[in-house]
Amino acid sequence: MRLDWASLLEVLRGCGRVVLTSHVRPDCDALGSELGMLGILEAIGKDVRIVNAQSTPAGLKWIDPANRIESLQDGVKKEDLADRDLFLVLDTSAWAQLGAMGDVAKTMREKVLVVDHHVSEDDLSDRWFKDTSAEATARIVYEIGLRLRVPLTERIATPLYAGLSTDTGGFRFPSTSGETFRVAARLVDAGASPPTVYRELFEQDSIARLHLVGRTLAGAQISHDGRVITSTVRQSDIKEAQALPADTEDLVNLTLAVKGTELAVILIEQPDGRIKTSFRSRSHVDCNLLAARFGGGGHKAAAGAILPGPFDAAHALVATAVDEAWRNA
Repeated sequence: MRLDWASLLEVLRGCGRVVLTSHVRPDCDALGSELGMLGILEAIGKDVRIVNAQSTPAGLKWIDPANRIESLQDGVKKEDLADRDLFLVLDTSAWAQLGAMGDVAKTMREKVLVVDHHVSEDDLSDRWFKDTSAEATARIVYEIGLRLRVPLTERIATPLYAGLSTDTGGFRFPSTSGETFRVAARLVDAGASPPTVYRELFEQDSIARLHLVGRTLAGAQISHDGRVITSTVRQSDIKEAQALPADTEDLVNLTLAVKGTELAVILIEQPDGRIKTSFRSRSHVDCNLLAARFGGGGHKAAAGAILPGPFDAAHALVATAVDEAWRNA
């Protein structure tokens, strides 16, 4: 952990114009942390923009009803951010995960501050505020709001609740503690609606998404006496199911529902030919170390990496790495 509350609060109070950003393919913890931090910083009088490299996924646009999240993909220019005196990175500690926003960060190195809960990192910043024991970056943002004495409002609470609930797998991952539920309760008391968040996250599937889920689960393969499960999604699967790229999200977690599974792996072919690989563990295998073999990272229980194609070659490399990790851990 790298927690220096006094220094962090001094930086936040002393800045005037802030840009918030997070990783490509943003999830609820990334977006929720950005929106929660936006509300907190604006409450203490700061001029704040959220700018990501990529647009918010269609299925997560509900989290931003005021359309405060901008992106380079949608027309923001790098030079538009030259007036910012703090470049605050949330929910990642790696250059590669920032996409095109990494190029902006490189021109503002002395202004970059990282707030994150992931174990993996590189030389993204000289200023870190990390708590790898935190369930989600949204939890850290919640704590920042407390220390800045910003009252919780529905505008702040809802995105933070979404980030906290999703990064704990609906409060079922081992990172969940009694305090996790107490924080969630405070967010609900402030206006976050669990039924609304759940409906927006898990009850918006298209028939195409369900068809893709079926194809993925039908093709899953088990190994190591049923304790390891591996699934794949090719571009042909997405096209034949008439699904969207975003429909691949969370598929790896569905395979954990298979009885006896301790390690789940999924390889998803991207439109550019690269292979997005995700690892989920509830065993002795450290997903962060496994993903690091391919330039990725994350947590012990959940991590990911991007591999170059072709698909079959990437699949073989991942299978070998998983076998070695399983036997040697």
